[in-house]
Amino acid sequence: MNDLTGCMYEQGSCLPRWFGDFELSCEFQPIVSPTHRRTVGFEALARARRCNDPVSPAVLFSEAESEGDEPCLDIALWQQALRTYAETRPNAWLFLNLSAASVVDSRTAPDILAQLVHQSGLSCDRIVLEIVEDAVSDQEALARFVAGCRNHGFRIAIDDFGAGDAHFERIWRIRPDIVKMDRTMVVHAAENARASRLFLSLIRMIRENGSLVLVEGLETREQAALAWESEADFYQGFWYSHPRTALKTASAEAEPRLLLAQQHFTALNEQQESEQIQCLRNLRHEVLEICHQIAGGTALAEAATHLLTSPGAKRCYLLDTRGVQQGETAFAAGYASRGAAFNPLLSAEGASWSHREYFRSATNRPGEIHLSRPYVALPDSARTVTVSHMTFTYYGYRILCLDIHPEQAFPGSHHHLPHHI
Repeated sequence: MNDLTGCMYEQGSCLPRWFGDFELSCEFQPIVSPTHRRTVGFEALARARRCNDPVSPAVLFSEAESEGDEPCLDIALWQQALRTYAETRPNAWLFLNLSAASVVDSRTAPDILAQLVHQSGLSCDRIVLEIVEDAVSDQEALARFVAGCRNHGFRIAIDDFGAGDAHFERIWRIRPDIVKMDRTMVVHAAENARASRLFLSLIRMIRENGSLVLVEGLETREQAALAWESEADFYQGFWYSHPRTALKTASAEAEPRLLLAQQHFTALNEQQESEQIQCLRNLRHEVLEICHQIAGGTALAEAATHLLTSPGAKRCYLLDTRGVQQGETAFAAGYASRGAAFNPLLSAEGASWSHREYFRSATNRPGEIHLSRPYVALPDSARTVTVSHMTFTYYGYRILCLDIHPEQAFPGSHHHLPHHI
């Protein structure tokens, strides 16, 4: 086992003597689980003073980096955090950060980190290591470090995912227990609809690939609402609690805020769902009326005239049982002339849509009216949901399809819509 004495100093901190004019401490920010409705973790955050004046963590780590002593600083901060955490041993993980330099330095090898934890009277399975993996250039060394930490029982979190060069290949390689979404992504997603959809999709993909997701940096109601909508596993940020020196104080602030937020967002979701249900009922009536008219021989363009004036309605078309479009598309008034003057995708007679979810749903369950998941439609490269229903006509069975802009047609439809109506 590696020896700690190379960077130990009298009072048990790991700071070299040149750093003795800093007074180090830690504050703790709660990490809450909306499912458990309580604090499930605390992130230890570095705090420093010099000559009784506060020093920003950026300055502290910059000076450590300039002297090549980031690993020693990490160990000193770990000792501070472990000591405080061990006093109460809460039913929550302790999240501890490691600089990129520490991941590849022998002074902070997995055996040494485990020794620090054991010296505090704790087990390694209480600790979540936060690593900014894109800052580590030696990927083989990173893989060895992660494997060594896992052997001791540490959990691994990738920090600041979505910032810099972080990408999915590294997630698949490291297989982290937790992925922390970078705050800049949260800020952009709360302000921009397209960024919001990308953010929600990323979280869904990460969870489907076997990692839990923590959304950090939540500071506003809009950001907290986005995190709620995303179905992320954990939340962290000033909206729930500022960092505090005492673990109990931090939890006492965060947990009531979490419960109030849940009540607010649940009520909001219920209201949106009620409005959606009413919209879908109206839509169902319209679709069945069109099918009745088509069965009686009315042309699609005429039968769909009223429906295509509905909010969000874009176009309507018929497919045969092979998924091939029969006849041209009926567009909402003025729709075909929007955007670019030339668009060869608008003419779709004879096109095959058999690979689409809405076609398969209609043919597999012909008694229902189906609503597809949101997707980007070919004619306009725009976010779309498609209503589909199999109906009988003079020419045999046909699948009626109606393309709709979801946010315009259904209130609060950014994330959840039923798949049949």
